[in-house]
Amino acid sequence: MLNKMKRLFRTENFSYFIRYFAVFTLIFGLMTMIIFQLMRLTMYQSSDENFKEFLEEPSLIVNFALARGISSNAEVILEQEEKPADTKNDINPDDAFKPDQSFKPSKLRLNTNYHVILYDKNGNIVNNLDTMSGLASIELDTENLTKIVEKTVTTAFDDDETYRMMTVDISQEASIQSTGVSVQYATVLFNTTQIRDSLSRYEATVLLVMVSFWLISIIASFYLARVSVRPLLISFQKQKDFVENASHELRTPLAVLQNRLESLFRKPEATILESSEKIASSLEEVRNMRLLTTNLMNLARRDDGLKAEIVPIPPSFFNTILENYMIMAEENNRHLKVQNQINQTIYTDKTLLKQVMTILFDNALKYTEDGGHIQLQLDIRERQLVFSVADDGLGISDADKKKIFDRFYRVDKARTRQKGGFGLGLSLAKQILDTLNGSITVKNNLPKGSIFEIRLPVKIK
Repeated sequence: MLNKMKRLFRTENFSYFIRYFAVFTLIFGLMTMIIFQLMRLTMYQSSDENFKEFLEEPSLIVNFALARGISSNAEVILEQEEKPADTKNDINPDDAFKPDQSFKPSKLRLNTNYHVILYDKNGNIVNNLDTMSGLASIELDTENLTKIVEKTVTTAFDDDETYRMMTVDISQEASIQSTGVSVQYATVLFNTTQIRDSLSRYEATVLLVMVSFWLISIIASFYLARVSVRPLLISFQKQKDFVENASHELRTPLAVLQNRLESLFRKPEATILESSEKIASSLEEVRNMRLLTTNLMNLARRDDGLKAEIVPIPPSFFNTILENYMIMAEENNRHLKVQNQINQTIYTDKTLLKQVMTILFDNALKYTEDGGHIQLQLDIRERQLVFSVADDGLGISDADKKKIFDRFYRVDKARTRQKGGFGLGLSLAKQILDTLNGSITVKNNLPKGSIFEIRLPVKIK
């Protein structure tokens, strides 16, 4: 793996690797931050909602303080207005520690993690607190009234406890008197120590998972870089092979032309009749170059994405083509058998279809010996035009069947060269069929030879 990474830095894959790795890093980084933020928000959502309830109804703080107990000698008065002095002693002792029955119903869900500290106007604590909790060390903070703040308190056991707390002015809600002392402020606290510990464990787990996937993304980036570059390398290699093969194919006829023309200069007094053989050979090479350049242009046009022109094709179109094939087969001393089952109009590209059919028939002529047999079949099956060409030539090996549709590939280069082939016909046929959403297959024709079959989706009238 390390050696592969070293080779990666020295290849064109590296830029793709960096891009993918940067994207993965950004994604996992953002996901981690979002998850952390959501966890923190949801952890304190319930307590913060309770703080809002306290803020809207401060009397709830007093009732909660009464429920938790204030002091053993406190005399509690829950009144909005001061009573006359002569009614002060009429307080029912049984109601001293009862919460106010006039407050509105709320959705508060309080537990032992909540605490209340009551202060007088001088900031002194007036209610009893757990001496072990360390809450008595919290001083009144009037600068952050009605704001939720966090504070860490050290207990008697030297443990740190974290609280979220909010201070509220409750002087207008109630008064709690003990030896003439009245309540001015109340601080509500929620112990978040356990939640923070759990949150820390969750964050560590999430961080571990994200880092693990981030490390996996290195391998994923390496793989994606190779996959992304592979089509480019294949395309580049095909282009390189195309140029090399085209140059090779053009070099031979150009060399022949050069030799023939130079030989004519060496015999300036020779007549045309005496030089006819050399002139004929030169013309043959010119024809070959013209055919080659025409095929190359056709291939280039197919690469640019030639659009098919769908037109109606009557049955007579195929009859004419097959009659021409019969004449060509007779001239080349081949026995041609034709089975044409098309008797209705179809819709496809006429020019491209004719070109594909001609390429396959021309190949059958080239690779069939003198006196050999060729069989053509045309039919409509399942709304597809089926055209097959069978010959009894040399045949094609299984290894060659995988390559015959590549440009300039020839099974027998010497034989094909003699027949005037360039290895472009089947490649062109394959590209035409791709344009028309068709397919082409090749199989053995027993006992010898090959069968090429094309299937082309067509519209039928």
